[in-house]
Amino acid sequence: MEVLPVIRMRVRFARSVADLWERFFDPILMLQWLGNEIQADLHEGGMIRFDGGNAPTTPEIGNTWEIEQIKKGSAILFTWRILGVSTLVLLRFRQVGTFSYIELKHGAIPFSAKDFHLSEHWNLLFANFKSVLELGGPALRFKYGEYHPMTLTRYDPVEVRHSVLIEAPAQLPFDVWTNPEKLRHFIRAYRPKVDQQYGGIYTWWAEGKGPVVFTKMEQDREIEFTWVHINEPETRVNIRFEEVDDSTLVTLHHYGFRNPEAVIGYDIGWASILSELKLVCELGASGIEREIDWAIEEDPDFIRDYQIG
Repeated sequence: MEVLPVIRMRVRFARSVADLWERFFDPILMLQWLGNEIQADLHEGGMIRFDGGNAPTTPEIGNTWEIEQIKKGSAILFTWRILGVSTLVLLRFRQVGTFSYIELKHGAIPFSAKDFHLSEHWNLLFANFKSVLELGGPALRFKYGEYHPMTLTRYDPVEVRHSVLIEAPAQLPFDVWTNPEKLRHFIRAYRPKVDQQYGGIYTWWAEGKGPVVFTKMEQDREIEFTWVHINEPETRVNIRFEEVDDSTLVTLHHYGFRNPEAVIGYDIGWASILSELKLVCELGASGIEREIDWAIEEDPDFIRDYQIG
């Protein structure tokens, strides 16, 4: 079976490993970041089951993590069925100085699941978990009940709309989107260029991979930019910053797609990015690091490496 590269991520927390472990597997907290209904039986041979409209499950993505190995307080190995295949997930909990980390490896993923963009799903799950711990509630709950990438029809949306509430004045999230230095940490942009004016250059990575130029620019209120990705037709991304009492509602609208299939990756991708935006604005950093994001090289030693010592 042809498989995708291993997904590797880690998330930083300012708390002890023991506390982090306890809270990550707390079924009550899981209701806020994992699913709307939770069943948890935390032992080898047990499982964690998640259901509901915000749970990361579809007809193709299973609703159960089946526990293979567990070392309380430090590591857990479980399978997660994707397109009928039992993929392998290893989570390690480590203390490094005053911080603790959750480290993720997710592999043995069938190549046919590439368009699911599973790294973005993990990013969103971790962002919501961290938001629950540090801010008292999830950042952005994705509507998985409306997510069905393998069974699209011509009646499905040809645009992306997401909103996130930031507990900060509009100047802060606006600055995060338009400040090159902050873009490096927020979007993981490589040498971003920002010319804050109509028609000004706005790029994150390289030509043909993201934003191009601003088509709207209103300080602390609205930006809009063209978007291209390799051979995709040009689309546009509009972001509005609306002050609500002492907070800011950030609303993203990505439009101009020609068919529903083109929307799928952007739908979960923008949700993931907005969830990190909340962490960056309210905590100073998201704490989410991607060692390899759909890396070029595959990892043939994955199964051998995925053991709990």
